[in-house]
Amino acid sequence: MDNLKEFDSAKNKNNKGVLYVLIVIISLLLAALVVQYYYYNKTVDEVEQVSQEKAKLTVEYQSLLENYETLETSNDTLSTQLNAEKQKIEDLVRKLKSTKASNKAQIRKYKKELKTLRDIMKGFVRQIDSLNTLNVQLTEENQHIKKQYNSATKKNKQLSAKYEEASSKVQLASTIRAIDLNLEAYNKKGKLTTRARKTKRFGIKFKLDENLIAPTGAKQVYIRITDPEEHVLLENEELTFSFEGEDIVYSAVRTIDYNGEVTPATVYFESKKEELLSGEYKVDIFCDGKMIGETAVRLK
Repeated sequence: MDNLKEFDSAKNKNNKGVLYVLIVIISLLLAALVVQYYYYNKTVDEVEQVSQEKAKLTVEYQSLLENYETLETSNDTLSTQLNAEKQKIEDLVRKLKSTKASNKAQIRKYKKELKTLRDIMKGFVRQIDSLNTLNVQLTEENQHIKKQYNSATKKNKQLSAKYEEASSKVQLASTIRAIDLNLEAYNKKGKLTTRARKTKRFGIKFKLDENLIAPTGAKQVYIRITDPEEHVLLENEELTFSFEGEDIVYSAVRTIDYNGEVTPATVYFESKKEELLSGEYKVDIFCDGKMIGETAVRLK
């Protein structure tokens, strides 16, 4: 009987020990489940947070790309750099979209890169603003210089016109004039006549007028006599001189030494025609490329 009691007592003790062990194991399992659930929830929260950060970064990258699109410059070097940065951002956007949300390190790298790209963009904005300001200044300076140039050109034209006018006046003032012109007709005996058919010789009497600003020295004076039909009376058709850009024939020529004072002269022309026409005979006198006098006489 005593032995039976001892056996029951030992059995009860063993059962209690097993029970304690089971309780401990169950407690450990529950604790492990609680810890695993905690970390699971934490991981899910972190993945969701990183996923949201990835989506936000994608939007910010696209917004940055749109900002780059608004930047314009006429500078070729700067334009090339802008296009390179835009291409870089497009590549990063593609890589960002393909990156898993669980890759926190890569997401942080993209976030850091975004800050760098923004700083680079600020530098571009400053450069473009500086260039635009410089272009405005250059444009204003160019307009100012253009106005000065136009003003100088206008003044130059005015001065040229005044110079040409003054030169014309000087040339006009320096032109020697033939005064006291007289055309006389002589017969074969050397006597004056008023009849054309008896005329064998012409005498052209004139004076080179005083001119203190005209060049002095030997002057070639050309005489042209035309008959009533406006034919020039000639000794030789090959005898010509230059007048207003053309070579024209003359009747007679004489070299006169001119010193700026009134200089009288007479030039004679021998007619080779047997009989001249009745009517008006005109004489023109030329010197230094200009016509300096004219007169006429009527022969019966």
